[in-house]
Amino acid sequence: MRRCDDAIVPQPAVHHRLGATVFLSVCTEPAEPDRSAHTFLPFLFNVLVYSSTHFFYNGGNNIVFVFVFVFDSVFVFIVVFISLLVVVVIVFIVVTVALTVLADTNLTNLLHEQQQQQQQQQQEQQQCQHKCYYEGNRQFPLERESRQCKSTENGNSEEITVTNVADGESLCYSLALIRGHASIAYTFITVRNEKNQSSEWPIVSGEFRAIVELSRGPNKLELEVAGQKKGLVLIYEPRTTRLRVTPVYVICAGHDGYFQGPRREDRSPESAATRIGLGARLLQTLTAEKLREAGYGRKTFQLERDLDGAECLVMHSMLDVDRARAMNQRELWELIARELMTGPLASKDRKYLAFLSCTRYRGAPNPRTHEDTLARTQGHAALGGGGLALFGSACLHTWPTCMAQVLPRFLDATVIDTEQLMDDSNYRGTHGGCLATTLGSVLHELGHTFDLGHTREGIMGRGFDYVDRVFVGAAGIDFNRNPVLRRDPQHTTIALSRPLSVTVTIQEPYALLASPRRNRLLSESSRPSSSQSPSRLLAGRLSAPASPELNRSFSKSLMQPATEQTPSNLQTDRTFWSPSCAAFLAYHRWFNSEMDNVYNRPFHDIDYDGKRNVVRSRFGVRVIELRETSGGMVVGSRQFPGSRPPLEALVPPAPPHCLTALTLVAEDSTGNVLKYPLPTAF
Repeated sequence: MRRCDDAIVPQPAVHHRLGATVFLSVCTEPAEPDRSAHTFLPFLFNVLVYSSTHFFYNGGNNIVFVFVFVFDSVFVFIVVFISLLVVVVIVFIVVTVALTVLADTNLTNLLHEQQQQQQQQQQEQQQCQHKCYYEGNRQFPLERESRQCKSTENGNSEEITVTNVADGESLCYSLALIRGHASIAYTFITVRNEKNQSSEWPIVSGEFRAIVELSRGPNKLELEVAGQKKGLVLIYEPRTTRLRVTPVYVICAGHDGYFQGPRREDRSPESAATRIGLGARLLQTLTAEKLREAGYGRKTFQLERDLDGAECLVMHSMLDVDRARAMNQRELWELIARELMTGPLASKDRKYLAFLSCTRYRGAPNPRTHEDTLARTQGHAALGGGGLALFGSACLHTWPTCMAQVLPRFLDATVIDTEQLMDDSNYRGTHGGCLATTLGSVLHELGHTFDLGHTREGIMGRGFDYVDRVFVGAAGIDFNRNPVLRRDPQHTTIALSRPLSVTVTIQEPYALLASPRRNRLLSESSRPSSSQSPSRLLAGRLSAPASPELNRSFSKSLMQPATEQTPSNLQTDRTFWSPSCAAFLAYHRWFNSEMDNVYNRPFHDIDYDGKRNVVRSRFGVRVIELRETSGGMVVGSRQFPGSRPPLEALVPPAPPHCLTALTLVAEDSTGNVLKYPLPTAF
C-alpha cells in the first residue's frame, strides 16, 4: 500500500508466478516520475528493500528470487564498466593520433629546413669555386681553397679529433695551440669557451690548428664543425718560479717612441708593447709544442705576465736617439744591457727580450741582398746572449696586436714597399714573410740567452724563418713561401686583459758606462747580488743569426720530398729544436720550477776531467756539445734522456778535419751548465 495525497486506495492482490503474494496500490492522482529508478544506487537500494520484504513475508522460499535480482544488478554494473573502458580507449587513440600527426608535421618542417641549408651550402660552394683573389695588379683563382670547397652531399661526416692535447691537460702558458682532424668536407672549425667567446679557424686537407687564449684555472672549450661538437677542458696554471722572460720596449732619449711602419698602422708605444707581448706569448707556446714533439713534454719559459706582471715593460733610456742610430748592434747590446742591469728593472731572475724604438730604414729602390738592406737600416739589432736578446723595431708593424690578427698577419701577402719599409722576410718580400722571419729571429736570439749554440738546421740554424707553419700549417703556404690563403679565417671576441706596459726611466747612462758599479739601483727584490752586475749579461758570447744568403742550401732542402729529409722529416711545419738544443732547454733552470732552489749552487757541481775526457755531475749528465769557439756552431753532441742519467759521460769525438778551436758545453739534470775551452790539438 502506498500513500497518495493522504488517501490510500487498496488494490487487489496479485499472485507472483513464484508463489509470492504482492499487494498493489494505485494513486488516485497521477504521481510524478520516479527519477531515482534511473540511477544505479537507488536501483540497488530498491532491490535490497524488495528482497528483504519478500524474504520477511515468504521466508527461505524466496532466496532464489533474491539471487536473480542480484545477478541482474551485477550484469548492469559490468555493462557500465565496459562502456567507460571503451570511452577511455577511444580518447587514448584520439590523443595518440593527434600527437603522431603533430610529430610528422615537425619532422616535415625539419627536413625542409635541412634541404634549404644544403641548397645554401651548395650555392656557397659554387661561389667559392669561382672566387678570385686580388694580389698586386692581377687576379688569380685560389685553386687550393677551391679544392676544399667540395660537395658534402655524399660525404661521410667524421668526428672531431684533437691530436696534440688531452682532455683535462694542464698547461703553464696562456695560449694553447690545438691541433686535430675533422671532415675534409668542411673548411672551418669554431672554438668556443665557457664565456661564449668564439673564433673560427681553417680546416685544410682535414687538419686544423687553433690558438685559444686561456684564463687561470680550468677552461671549458667546445669545438664545433657543421653541428658536430666536441668538449675539451684545458687547465692554465703557471709554474711556481721566480725565473722569467721580461719583454721590454726601449725608447731612446729624444725619440717619441713611435716605431717605423705604414701610416695606417698604430705605431704608438702602447701598440708596440701590445705587439711585443703577444709575440712573446706565441713564442712561449711554440717552444712548448716543439719540446713536446722532441719527447720532453710541454716545457717552456714563463713570461712576466705569468707572474702577474705586465705584458711588456717600457724603459725610457738616456741614450740619445742620434747616437743609438750611429752604433752597431754589438755596441747597442752592451749599452742596453748595462742600463737594464743597473736600473730599476735589474734582477738576476730575469732574461730580457728588448726592442729598440728608434730603428729607422732609410729606403732603397731594390736592395739585392739582405746585407744591402741592413746597410740602409739604423739602430737595428738582432743579437742575443747572456741575459739579453736585443732587436730593432723596423718590422714590428707586421706583428699582430690581438688574437684576431694572428692568422691574417701570417697569411698577409702584401708586397713590402722597400723604398719605405725594411724587408726582413728571407727574400719572400711579403708582410707575412716578414712577420715569420722576425718572430723566428726573436726565438733564435732568445735561445742564445738559454745557452744554446748554432745548429745547421732547426730553430738555432735558419729554420726559424718558418715559424708561421707552426700556427697555419704547411698546406697554407705555396712553393714560393708566400701565403696563398686570402680569406680571413678568424673572427674572435677575445682580447688581452693584462696591463700592457709599465714605464721606467734610466738616468745617467754615461756615468754607468764609465763605472758600472757606481750609483747602481737594487733589483726589485731589494737585495744586492753579484749576479746583478752587467758582467752577467756580457759574460756569454753574443750570437746573431746567419745571413739568409749563406743558407740557400737549407732553403732548397725544404723543397725536397719528406723522405729525403733528415730529422726534420718528422716535422711537417719544418720548425724544430735539434736534439741537443731540446735536451738543453728541457733541463734548463728557466724551464723547471723545482730547480729554482738550486740556482746558487756552486759551479763545480758539474766539471770536466781532461785526463779521462769525461764530464761529471753528481746530479747526472744530460747533454754534452762540442761547439766551434768562433761562431758557436755545434759540431758534435750526446744526449742522455731517461730517469737515470750517467754521473759521468765520455765527451764525443771532434769531427774529422776540424781545425778550429772548440768549446765543451754540458748541462746536468739540475740545470748546471759547464763551458770549457778545449785545446786546439784536442
